[in-house]
Amino acid sequence: MATAEVDLSFITQIKESRMRIRDCFKKSHEALQLRESILLSRIDQIEKDYNSKTQEMNSLVEALNKEMAQATETLSANKLTDIQQIIQSAIEKKITELTAETDSSIEFKWNDQFETDIEQLGSIKLNSQTNISPTHTFPPQVKPVVPDYKAKQLPTAYYCKYSDKKAPGEMNCPRAIAIHYQTGNIYIADMNNHHVQVFSSNGDYLFMFSEKMNKPVGICISHNYVFVTQNCGHCINKYELGGKLIKSVGREGNGEAQFYNPQGLDVSDRNSNVYVCDFYNRRVQILTQKLKFHSMLGIDLFEDPFDVKVTRDRVLVLDRSDPCMFVFNSDHVLINRLITRGDGKQTNNPFCFDIDRDYNMIVSDNSNHCVYVFNQGGEQIHKFGKEGQGIGEFYYPFGIALDNTGHIIVVCQKNTNCLQFF
Repeated sequence: MATAEVDLSFITQIKESRMRIRDCFKKSHEALQLRESILLSRIDQIEKDYNSKTQEMNSLVEALNKEMAQATETLSANKLTDIQQIIQSAIEKKITELTAETDSSIEFKWNDQFETDIEQLGSIKLNSQTNISPTHTFPPQVKPVVPDYKAKQLPTAYYCKYSDKKAPGEMNCPRAIAIHYQTGNIYIADMNNHHVQVFSSNGDYLFMFSEKMNKPVGICISHNYVFVTQNCGHCINKYELGGKLIKSVGREGNGEAQFYNPQGLDVSDRNSNVYVCDFYNRRVQILTQKLKFHSMLGIDLFEDPFDVKVTRDRVLVLDRSDPCMFVFNSDHVLINRLITRGDGKQTNNPFCFDIDRDYNMIVSDNSNHCVYVFNQGGEQIHKFGKEGQGIGEFYYPFGIALDNTGHIIVVCQKNTNCLQFF
């Protein structure tokens, strides 16, 4: 007779999740307690300063009153009124000065260093304009405009063309896009031409660089550095914005800081760690900002991790196998798994995605030749594009990114118009 077996691993996962939640709230509570202690200490000091200024002001008023009394006794009645007015004006002026000085000492000077010190003690982002809330966080490189997705039918501009001649502005299988938000410049990993091409925010060609590149496929920008994954080089390269190679890390393998066809990557603006989709090793590797091995994510969970985006409170990983989107919290605990479906069916070969500040997911669907937009619950809210070589049409779309003005920028593998702005 078959016997029932209890899956204790699920109970263990629940206990571990509960402990992590408890630890998270404990850290937040400790951070708030420390902030309260700092503020109370500051208020005590302000109260002491206020009392000291008050005593000084009272002493000065008494001294001035004594001088006025003496003047009353010694001066004639004709001059008394003028002297009283002069002394009264002096008293009022001094009182005004001391009051302003006291008010200035009472005002709490909020500065960036204080905010940074508090934030490092817990997971709560504090500033002088926001409420204290652990969920008041936004995606990296916060985009101030949420696109009007319903208006994304035809591109506002289109540039470049498909070519294997490695000519400036011509691309052969462009794979990923990164935007430098200070300048608006667009960096594109041009895989089969083995270089990165850089365009202005208007789509004008600027320059290219190719030092130590072997089929670049993933690209992101953080703190004025460009990070590029090399598909056949099995490594991660770090460049200056102008294209000078700073460091290259990795080789083929399945160990720490080893890769097997790495794909999409992103950098956390919370701690500058680099998250890399280690595609054929079926995991995401996490490196420090110096590209030293830190940890791994998704072991025995991912099948085909292809792109990743990191916010201050979430890590989103696009897995092409189902396809689906895995959503983790900042402690790397899985909190959701979304099956990405469009028009009643699953997406077909999603390759890259980006997110806006409302956590809507904009996904390029390579084999359906379109772009889907899903809300954070995984429901489709829009779709645009169809197969073709014309304006507003796609032929194997790959890289996709949002800029600060609400434009969606798409590159296609073999489209006549490789770079399109919607």
